[in-house]
Amino acid sequence: MSSAILLVAHGSRRQEANADLVRLAEMVSAEVGDRIVEIGYLELASPTIPEGLRKCADRGAHAVSILPYFLSPGDHVSRDLVQFRDEFQKEHPEISCNVCPPIGLHSLLVELLLLRLQEGSETETAEL
Repeated sequence: MSSAILLVAHGSRRQEANADLVRLAEMVSAEVGDRIVEIGYLELASPTIPEGLRKCADRGAHAVSILPYFLSPGDHVSRDLVQFRDEFQKEHPEISCNVCPPIGLHSLLVELLLLRLQEGSETETAEL
C-alpha cells in the first residue's frame, strides 16, 4: 500500500494553463519517490477532483493528501475541497484523506516573487 498526493488546481478553458498542473505533478512525482501523484481540477478541465481521488484509490493508496495549488484559503480550499474529501471518505472509509493548506503566505513565496520580478525585468530589458 502506498500514500498518494492529489494536486488540485482550479482548471481553465486554456489548455496551456491546465498543462501547468500536469507538469507540476511530474516534478512532484520525481521528488517523492514511490508515492502516488495524481491531479484533479475543480472545474473546466478533467480529470475532476473526484476522478483524481478515484485514481488514487484504484492505484492502491491507503492515504491521500489533497494538495491545493491555490494561493489563499478561500472557499475552494476551506469548503469545496473539504466537501470532496468528505464524499470520498464516505465511499472509501478505509482510506484516510486530508486537505493540506494552500500555498498561502509562506516565507518562500517572497523569494519566488522576487525571482519572478527579476525575470520580468530581464525580459523587459532584453526586449528594448
